[in-house]
Formats: sequence, C-alpha cells, structure tokens
Amino acid sequence: MKFTFHVSPSIKNNLSTQRIMKELSLSLLVVFVAALIYYASAWGASAALHCILLLACSLITTFVCESIFAKIMKKDVKTFLKSSFGWVTAIILTLMVPVNMSCYAVIIATVFAIVLAKLLFGGFGQNIFNPAAVGRAVILQAFTGVSVGLISQATPTTVIASTYHWLPSNATVLDSFLSQYGGFAGLALGTYPGSIGETFSILILIIGVVLALRQIIDWRVPAVYLGTIFVLTAVVAAITGIDSYHGIPAIIWYPLLHLLTGGVIFGAVFMLTDPVTSPTSASGRVVFA
Repeated sequence: MKFTFHVSPSIKNNLSTQRIMKELSLSLLVVFVAALIYYASAWGASAALHCILLLACSLITTFVCESIFAKIMKKDVKTFLKSSFGWVTAIILTLMVPVNMSCYAVIIATVFAIVLAKLLFGGFGQNIFNPAAVGRAVILQAFTGVSVGLISQATPTTVIASTYHWLPSNATVLDSFLSQYGGFAGLALGTYPGSIGETFSILILIIGVVLALRQIIDWRVPAVYLGTIFVLTAVVAAITGIDSYHGIPAIIWYPLLHLLTGGVIFGAVFMLTDPVTSPTSASGRVVFA
C-alpha cells in the first residue's frame, strides 16, 4: 500500500497558509456576526455583549499564552503570533460554547486548547489534536453546569435526547417538539438558543460551499461526513418503524432532524476540514470523514 505523507498543513497547490487562514477567519466571523444579530434581536443586547466578551476572553488568553511561549522559545513574538493563527482556534472555540457559558470557563478551556493541544506539540502544523476540539472537550467535561443565566430555554438537542430519547415516534410528538423552535425552518435558520455559532445550519452550509469552491476546504470531508450521518439515521428510522411526518417518509425527516440539531454541520465545515489534523490524501479524507 502506498502512503502519501508530508508535514501539515497539507497544501498541494498555490494556496498559501496565510490565505487559507484569512478566508477561514472571515468565514467564522460571518457566523459570529449572525449570532450577534440573532441574540441581540431575540434575547437583548446583554446576550450579544456576552458573546463578544466570551470571544474577547478567548482571544486575549490565546495571545497571552502564545506570547509567553514565543518568549520561552526565544522567538520574535509578533512574527510567531502571525504564523501561529491562534485566533482561529479562539473563534472556533467561542462559536462552540453555549451563550450562557461563563468567561472563566472559556479562559480555562482556551488555555487547554492552546497550550496542551497545540504549543506543547511544537505549535501550528505539528499538533496531533484539533485544539478547539480539545477546548470544547474541557467545557463538556468540567463546565457543563456552569451558567451565567442569560437564557433559560433548553436547546433542541437537550430536549430531544431527554424527553424523546432521540425518537419522536409520530407526527403529533414531532410537532410538539418542533413548535418550540419554529419547525424545521427554525432549526435550519438557527433561530433558537444553543452554542453561539453552531445553530445556523443554512448559513454554515452556504459558507462551506463557498470555501469548497475556493479550495479552502476539501468538499469530500463535509459531504461524506453528512452523507454518512444521513444514511445511518435513515437506517435507524427504517428499523425502528417511526411514522412519516405530514407525508414525508421517516427515512427523510429523521435524518434531517439529526443534521439540523446540535453542531453537526458546523463540525463538518469548520472542524473536520482542519488542514493540520486531517489526512493528506483525498482517499484518506474520505475514510476519515
């Protein structure tokens, strides 16, 4: 078997790392602005300001950690920060945390993401884990009960998992669930509280298409990942025998429900396509996805 290998990030064309990270940063900020608009209009200025504060905490923590590391390694701080792209990790991590998350939790998670998951491996291009994913794991394990109490509405994922055990059995039950979030359209548009940037499924898909067309990300990864989830959940729907929904077969609406709740699409576009921690070859990326 022939293996393809070279040092990450895996770039095979005239795209520069600077350009990739610049366009990725702009794309993430578009999602963040959409989140600010939603939370400001639906929950008030305090919710939007808290989102900004969380991002500021993560960015400042990132720059402090990387500056200290650069000093220790006797590198020029400005040059190191420009080539480390730590702000990308900070933005992604902030978009993945709930709007109710406290600042100190985000700061601690950022330290784990930047120091343990990135810098200790040698910095950008040498880390074996996605730093933002490590930070998110810290949030899930240590700070799930931490809340500043800005928003009290439960997320769709929490409700469908705890109340319906992921199997709303008929149209009446599904209508009861969807009515809390504006139906399938509300789930797709992201007009409900959750992780700051993960709910805007349609917007993220559009951004994903643009990034794929500009060759910033490999389209195979999100396409195969989302397609696999669709197929597997369609099989679950067929096996469990759940009902159709207003004429839509369960093998269609049930997979859509999984794709539109939680951070599935956000992960497909912004996490799995990470050029450092994803495989080099096209076939490897398909298997990975």
